[in-house]
Amino acid sequence: MAASTTTPIGELLRGTQGELVSRAVEAFRASPLRMPSPVDAPGAARLLAPILEALGDALSAPVKLPDRAAPPLEVSPVLVLVPGSTACREVEKAAALVGAILAAESTTGFDLAALFFSLRTVLGELPVAAEDQEALAGFAEWLAVVAFDAFAAARAQAEREKAREQLEEGTPVVLVTPELPAAFLIGRPDGVLVDSVLSRLLLMVVRVGARAVLLHAGGLTDPDRPEVIAALSRFLRHRKVAGAVHVISVGLLPEAEPSWRALADDIGTRLTFESHFDGAVERGLGESGYRLVRS
Repeated sequence: MAASTTTPIGELLRGTQGELVSRAVEAFRASPLRMPSPVDAPGAARLLAPILEALGDALSAPVKLPDRAAPPLEVSPVLVLVPGSTACREVEKAAALVGAILAAESTTGFDLAALFFSLRTVLGELPVAAEDQEALAGFAEWLAVVAFDAFAAARAQAEREKAREQLEEGTPVVLVTPELPAAFLIGRPDGVLVDSVLSRLLLMVVRVGARAVLLHAGGLTDPDRPEVIAALSRFLRHRKVAGAVHVISVGLLPEAEPSWRALADDIGTRLTFESHFDGAVERGLGESGYRLVRS
């Protein structure tokens, strides 16, 4: 295998990294793309430095040519800058991390674009061949895409976690009577949220020594989703519930009853279904030796 590294772009990036970071920060400060606000120069430098360091490392590795390439050709190291390639993995990871970090702050997409376009400007002004400048600037644009993907994914995940937290806090788990706990599942919760709500219900069952528990599923939009069934399975299989507590489902959609019933039968937990809450309360009180008398 022959190798050629006649253009020391990697060494150039390593040797001038501090200067390049400073120039990029100044370009970011002057960028018309970013929102008008004070610039945290040290913070911006900390974001850019790992990208330039990883880029310098990627461009310092020799470019391999096949043995049949004779005589040896002069090959620019920028040929390794192929989006998604192994050689670019660390550079792309550094860019993605910048996007994720900025997503956790009040940074806008305009600020993120200004930061990476400033990096593109600096890389495009390196004292190297014109075609290498063009390749570096183009790769900087790809890094901006990678950063934006991480930025959007992190923001979306943060919104999902916020919605889950609000739904969890707003999901009632109460004592209908001193010995009859109840949980009211609502919306389209994921498995993590259903687990959390049923864990709260389990703690209440243990605390009051309940013989029956109400599980109101009338507010669930899709009660037989696999993640809901899996969370319900974990609850019904718990040693404090299985064979010890009568679980009364309230308001469950008729089409979801078979999957719930099959699960309970498989575990050996007593599960019954009630269409209305008052009937469920009456049945639950009966498990504790009470009789509900209607006036």
